[in-house]
Formats: sequence, structure tokens, C-alpha cells
Amino acid sequence: MSSSAAETSSMFYSIILPSTIHNKMLRIPLKFVGQFGDELSSIAKLAVPDGRVWQVGLTKFGRKIWFDQGWQNFVESQSISAGYFLLFKYEKNSIFRVLIFDMTACEIDYPYEDDMACEMCVEISEEQFKHEAELLSRKRKMEDGLERDEPNAEPDLLVSLRKSGIYITEKYKELYSTEELERAVYIARAFKATNPKPNPLFMIIWKANDKPCREVYAPARFAYQYVDEDSKSVEVQAPSGRKWSLGIHWRATGGFFLAKGWAGVSDYVHLTEGDICIFELVRHRDVVFKLHVFHQ
Repeated sequence: MSSSAAETSSMFYSIILPSTIHNKMLRIPLKFVGQFGDELSSIAKLAVPDGRVWQVGLTKFGRKIWFDQGWQNFVESQSISAGYFLLFKYEKNSIFRVLIFDMTACEIDYPYEDDMACEMCVEISEEQFKHEAELLSRKRKMEDGLERDEPNAEPDLLVSLRKSGIYITEKYKELYSTEELERAVYIARAFKATNPKPNPLFMIIWKANDKPCREVYAPARFAYQYVDEDSKSVEVQAPSGRKWSLGIHWRATGGFFLAKGWAGVSDYVHLTEGDICIFELVRHRDVVFKLHVFHQ
């Protein structure tokens, strides 16, 4: 593995959902846990760019790990709220460097705390963390509470995408994992940040389908607002500039599928399971989409 690939694999990001704030804990992505979970101790250290460090307990249950005891103190000290996203860079020995971005996709100005408050945030004994984490773990297992941050994750994320002006179909939402939707929100916000006044657009999380003409669906809400229902075809432009004219198939309930010709586009841009595509409507009258591809 190259050094750049290794660096990327030791990083992850997380969207802060309303349920995350309510539950006062944050789950670490399974992919990261699979690679580094065995070397994490019962306490992690979270370091922000101004040099301050928080000790946060880790609750482990099977292959799942949560930032738990002390997480709420970190959230409150940094004024983190729903809609923020955090980038974690793992530096071994259970130390994470954390960058915090607000809902405008800009990094925050890290709040100042005096030396006494900062010193108190790291002077918590390991014994205390272990004891409190054990008690909390027992309680949550009895209440089956360790899963409580997951059921509301998808609706929260879909709402976040809509508020960002990104249309994504909810027709196949059961096919999307929470991690895929978190990545979609991150990409949507990054795209909006670099394109302050983007054209109308919709997004798909690419899933292989036994019917290739059903792989790309333009949501009804998007189609109704921006595409004439008499349209029979659209043009799609790849990042390289190559263009395709694709037939479209309207659904009786609204929205349309990209039909004949899409298989050639997907092969050309090398789409694989989980890739994210943004279709940006760059010309309305003759319906021309610019395709932006974000590979896994």
C-alpha cells in the first residue's frame, strides 16, 4: 500500500445527525474498525488544531465501537450541532486529530478555553473511564440501546441532502447504507462549497442492477420542476467532455429513468458499486446534464 493510500485509510469522516446529538455518542465506521479496531484502547484522545486534547471513552460491542464517555463534553466545548461534519485522522495509540466543519462546509473557529479548563479535560483517570464505561455498557445492553442511533439515520441524512438542494430518490433508500448516505452528504456539501450557485442537480449512489435501464432514476420532484414531460431524450456529458444522447423512460407516477445508452456511459466512466454520481443540469431547453463522478 502506498503512503497516500495508507494515510487515506486511517481517516474517516462523520456527519453529525440530530440522533447523534440526542444520544450523546458517535459510532466509528465499520470499515475503520475492521482495520484499526483491535489496537484501540478503552480511551481515545481527540486533538483539535489549536492543540487542546480531550479524553473520550470507547464503548465496544462486537465489531461496533462508539465514542462515548466524554464525547458530549467535546461536542459542547466545540459548539458542534446537527449538520456539522467531522474529519478524523488516526495517529496510532488511540489518538485522533479532528477537523470540524459547520453547515457551510467551512472549518470552524475553534473556541478558546483557558488553561485550567483545558487541563481538566485531559486529567481524567483511566480507571474512572473504565468504571463508567462498564456501567454504561451493561445498562445499554439491557435496554438494547446500542442500536438506537441507527434507525433514524437514513431519514436525517435524506433530509440533509434535500436541504442542501440535492435531489436523491427515496424510492430505493432501503438499498443505501448509513455510511453511503453520510458520504453522499459530505460530497454534496463539498460540491456546493466549490460551486456556490450550482445548476439544478440530482444525485445517485450507483447500484448494479439486473435491468441496466433502471440504474439511474431522476427523482419525480426534480423531473417535475426542471424537465419538460414531453422530453424523450437527454444529453449526458462525461468529465472528459465526451457526450451521449440517451433515451429516457418516464414513470406514470413521475420521474424518469435514463434508458437506452446508459450502459455505455457507466462503462466509460468505470462505475462500480457505491460510486456517487451528480447529474448537473447545465442546459434546460435541450436537457443537457454534466456528469460528476466520485469513485469509492
